[in-house]
Amino acid sequence: MFDFFGFGKKSCKTKILVVDDEPNIVQTLKDRLEMNEYTVFTACNGQEGLEVAKQVSPDLILLDVIMPVMDGHEALENLRQESWGKDISVIMLTARSQAQDISRAKACDIEDYIIKPFDLSELLEKIETVLENRKALAK
Repeated sequence: MFDFFGFGKKSCKTKILVVDDEPNIVQTLKDRLEMNEYTVFTACNGQEGLEVAKQVSPDLILLDVIMPVMDGHEALENLRQESWGKDISVIMLTARSQAQDISRAKACDIEDYIIKPFDLSELLEKIETVLENRKALAK
């Protein structure tokens, strides 16, 4: 009955947390993800990202590496140490393309490592794939 009035629909939406210190990238991703029916949360550094993640339990985090306060690698390592953060899907979205950065991220069980600049359509496809795989594993 509540669905008739539109209640409960937002709570059923997939939640994505965008953690990046570049306002233009955050806004572009937020707008595009919301157009695709995702609920989007944002944070501008790794520490804030961890705080938001703990509060909202996102299904997926898009995580930059180079940020003030706490970088993405440190945030990812801290996330994986928390019981509530072990199973959150993460896609690194960064300008860092060095092999040591990629291997450090992959050691923390990420779904993908995408180097900026990125194609927004390809990113959306990867997000869909990650989320579909997550649902399949949950069954």
